[in-house]
Amino acid sequence: MVTPDIKKITRKAYSSLEQKRLKDTFDSLVPAFAELQNWQLEEKKNELETTYKFMLRYLTQGVKDPEQHHIYGDLLRSCYKLVDITVNQLNIKYSSGVYYDNKRTNLYSPTNNSIISLLTSIEDIEGKISLISLLEDGEEKEDRLPEFKKEIENISDKLFMEIWLNEQLSAEDTKALNCFIDDKTHSYVATCLIISALTLGNQFIFDENKVLLLMQACGNQHENIRQRALIGLLMGLHKYDSRLSIYPQVLHRLEHLAESEGFRENVRDILLQFIMSRETEKITKKIQEEIIPEMMKISPGLRNKIKLDDLMEGSGMEEKNPEWVNIIDESGLGDKLKEFSELQMEGADIMHSSFAHLKAYPFFNKLSNWFIPFFSGNSFISGTKGKKNEELTEILVESSLLCNSDKYSLFFSIAQMPEEYKKMMTGQFVAESDAVKELQKEDLPGSHKQSSVISKQYIQDLYRFYKIYPKRSDFEDIFKEKSDYIHSKSIGRIISDFESRMVIGEYYFNRNYYEEALQVFNRLIDEGMSSDTIYQKKGFCLQKTGNFEAALDAYLKAELLNGASSWTIKKIAYCYRILKNPGEALVYYRKAGQMSPDNLSIQLNIGHCFLELRDYTEALKCYFEVEYLDKHGERAWRPIAWCSFLTGKYEQAMSYFEKIIEKDAEAQDFLNCGHTRFAMGNISEAIEYYKSAFLLYDCSIDKFNEAFNPDIPELLRAGINPEYIPLALDRMMYE
Repeated sequence: MVTPDIKKITRKAYSSLEQKRLKDTFDSLVPAFAELQNWQLEEKKNELETTYKFMLRYLTQGVKDPEQHHIYGDLLRSCYKLVDITVNQLNIKYSSGVYYDNKRTNLYSPTNNSIISLLTSIEDIEGKISLISLLEDGEEKEDRLPEFKKEIENISDKLFMEIWLNEQLSAEDTKALNCFIDDKTHSYVATCLIISALTLGNQFIFDENKVLLLMQACGNQHENIRQRALIGLLMGLHKYDSRLSIYPQVLHRLEHLAESEGFRENVRDILLQFIMSRETEKITKKIQEEIIPEMMKISPGLRNKIKLDDLMEGSGMEEKNPEWVNIIDESGLGDKLKEFSELQMEGADIMHSSFAHLKAYPFFNKLSNWFIPFFSGNSFISGTKGKKNEELTEILVESSLLCNSDKYSLFFSIAQMPEEYKKMMTGQFVAESDAVKELQKEDLPGSHKQSSVISKQYIQDLYRFYKIYPKRSDFEDIFKEKSDYIHSKSIGRIISDFESRMVIGEYYFNRNYYEEALQVFNRLIDEGMSSDTIYQKKGFCLQKTGNFEAALDAYLKAELLNGASSWTIKKIAYCYRILKNPGEALVYYRKAGQMSPDNLSIQLNIGHCFLELRDYTEALKCYFEVEYLDKHGERAWRPIAWCSFLTGKYEQAMSYFEKIIEKDAEAQDFLNCGHTRFAMGNISEAIEYYKSAFLLYDCSIDKFNEAFNPDIPELLRAGINPEYIPLALDRMMYE
């Protein structure tokens, strides 16, 4: 069976289940059973189908069964489990990828590892480490501790793989993992890997026990464990949202969690960080397409321009070269770098592009190492000697600037440098970290700040795994689709309050994700949480997505709630103009003009409305008023010139067109001058202006005609003989 066939069976089975069409679900699995030749799965399917048929018979006969709801819920859960296992078995048999390759390896060459035995091994070694730390000292202790810690790392890696590849945790495994996670005497590093394994495994196949374990870990005392568990839980809730309504235990635990102090705010913070992760690709692209090219432009001759040799001597080190500042400012690079600095303080992942190429170290060959916290006891870290390495390790452990994955990349990169460069790089990173810490001091309360930093780092670790891991195509990229976590029903239970919805809606809105923001504002309105501000923002989202009729409707509702908003009145007028209703637009621009009598832009728009209504006399009055009152009156020149042409005041029109051409001419200005000369009977001069316009339209006859043809009706109204128009254009082309 080929992969497309498996995908077809998978889509059909899950789609039928989501619609609760169980007969279609059973039918869709028949080809799978024929391929697998697994009599146990087929027998289970027959058993479930028989139960379903009996239930349907009782229902149609009007037999009332008080247990029917529970039976139906059990049936649905069993059907989901059957489909999960069947699809998984098909993939193990036929699909490629690191998950299924490992499953096949374990199938044909089973290990003696079990989750419980591995947990016991970690506990035994931790006991030995504690004993050695208490009873021994000196060189023997220094030799034995690293050996035991290395052993824990190896077992933790095996445990990670065992949990990840385990389709359905047994009750015994679940209990053992629960006890290990809750026991705060264990290494938090091993527990963090367990949480990541539960998260990753649950992305391949749904397991209620994995979800419940993550929920339990959301109350852990260790911040790293708690944040990882919550992120993993949200990923699972989002992926399996359509089926969670039939798992009452999961929903009950979720409601209990939502009532705990700070949980809702924590969820909201993580969702905002998932939204922020969408910025990473844009930031990477901007760095590659704007920052680096700008730096490349600056590089030639920079050594001489900023006297780089002087900077390396004495007092030169303390000064900033004025020429350097000018070069950066003139290039626009300074503004771009400032923008990235501000984004970083908001939590944006601006480091991804810098570290994407530093994941080739042997450390990253292990899947589990993509999820391991950065800690000084890691054998890859402690195995590198040198005082500077120890200093760098301490700095990186405390740093909030980089995620764990990037900390390892940076450490391995700097550790290989000569001492003088290592000292310089370490010093620069210390300065950068200290600057960030100072800026963060007044940002958030202590506990909230810590949880936010940890969750941000873990999401960035996940981002690097899904985007950089060599076999990333074997995993369903959680960052590929839009971060629509807020629209998940199960997650929506947690953040159903107005404040959470509004904060997330505002976040989308401020990041210019107008479609997503619109969905949030619509839900708030549907649930009776509307206000003039929400309608204003809804209107703006609709306007930005090109739906002007709906935007107008939203703005009109905002006006009903607050008719004193000048911004709303101007937006209504603008929408009417776009929708080709200059009469209504004029009404609202006049209202806006009364609210802001000194606003010349409004007066200009009033003139445009008169122009569209063909009331050229009133339009000219408005335009002349703007020209008189505006210090930069040239913005009224074009409408004055065109209105003058339309009203037959050709000399006046030409005087303004000539001023425009002298100051800042565009192709359309030369075209309008040609029209005016044509109407005045001077065809040869008209052709010269048309030629100038043609050149500015890149000598493209299509572009020229696209601009010229709509003006033909006005040329005819000006009394130009229609036979002359094609003749004049042909003459222009010959010349």
